[in-house]
Amino acid sequence: MKILFLNKRPLFPVDTGGRVRTLNVVRHLARWHSVTYLCSYDPTNDSPEALEQLRALGLRVETEPWSEVPRNSWRFPVDLARNLLSPDPYNAAKDFDPRLRRRAEALLAEERPDLVICDFVQMARNVIGLPGVATLLFQHNVEAEIFERHSRVDRGWLRRRFMGYQAAKMRWFEGWAGRQFDSIVAVSERDLEQYRQRYGWEHATAIDTAVDIDYYQAATQTPERHTAVFVGSLDWMPNEDGLEWFADSIWPLVRQRVPDARMRLVGRRPGSRIQRLASIPGIELVGEVPDTRPEIARGALVAVPLRIGGGTRLKIFEAMASGRPVISTSLGAEGLQVTHGRDILLADTAEDFASAVSRLLESPTERAQLATAARKLVEDKFSSEAIARQFEAICLTAVSRHRERAAAAGGPPR
Repeated sequence: MKILFLNKRPLFPVDTGGRVRTLNVVRHLARWHSVTYLCSYDPTNDSPEALEQLRALGLRVETEPWSEVPRNSWRFPVDLARNLLSPDPYNAAKDFDPRLRRRAEALLAEERPDLVICDFVQMARNVIGLPGVATLLFQHNVEAEIFERHSRVDRGWLRRRFMGYQAAKMRWFEGWAGRQFDSIVAVSERDLEQYRQRYGWEHATAIDTAVDIDYYQAATQTPERHTAVFVGSLDWMPNEDGLEWFADSIWPLVRQRVPDARMRLVGRRPGSRIQRLASIPGIELVGEVPDTRPEIARGALVAVPLRIGGGTRLKIFEAMASGRPVISTSLGAEGLQVTHGRDILLADTAEDFASAVSRLLESPTERAQLATAARKLVEDKFSSEAIARQFEAICLTAVSRHRERAAAAGGPPR
């Protein structure tokens, strides 16, 4: 099978959950099929090494030049204001690039692929309407739901109003865009049910969440005393909200019970909201690191205090594969096949979360029991190659479905 895979950016560095999830699929597809990876390339933020790493996977790499508007630029609020007049949500309008679309059309004529894969619905306008080829949407989140949740919990009145407006636009865009594809991949059964209820997507299929169990080996070193770790993109709004809630409402309760407790925040691009937390006693801002595994290993536990978001949290499975116990909110572990008290601890109030953190910090036995069960879970069910085979089967179905429709319409299949 010949595949054209469209993404907004290169997959390296692998510093977001979306990139991890896509990489866990693409690296196997490149072994089994002929895959061309088409993306935008920002020379000020993307390195040439990122493209070479993609080629090392066996991908043919095609790029179009592009420049990202930084959040601290005067152009960013101007673009947000302009988007108020657009029918598309801001992130979908931002990710549509006519040059990228034209390159996709040229590659379609040149390579004649069997399938075009669109990574994230925000990229959909670059794919919808491409002639004579099967299309598949890889949908990592219920995007409208993220905006809806943010509009309920954000502290700023203006941001809540803006997020509510974006949620309404995303509900329309997401529902419309998904209906233009031959097949859709959801990342959990929970998301799949949401797609069917919200949008009537009967052509969507769920895959499991994957983790590279060879890369994330169970840590053998002794964790640092009374140390918890958070790992994730520190510029992602759900993470910013969750960490502010943790620092302001949960951490003071933990420190009352474990006075020398430490919380290390690991991830890329911490903004002012996260940098503020570093002034709180016991909270350390590590920031971006080239490899998160040593940071996970330093912690006695991994905390995932999310209140908003969508999709599934890959960092939970990565921590489990690394042999560290996880404490999460129910929303943080949403869509994952985990069991409270056996392979994870779930807590949804500040008091319950603080109690779970304090107890695990001082209980090596309970930590070991949770970690052992968690590692076994991901080993048995969620290796990346097994999940990539699930994805491949959906790709083949999309191609078959497209050919059947072309034949029924009287046109020759590609």
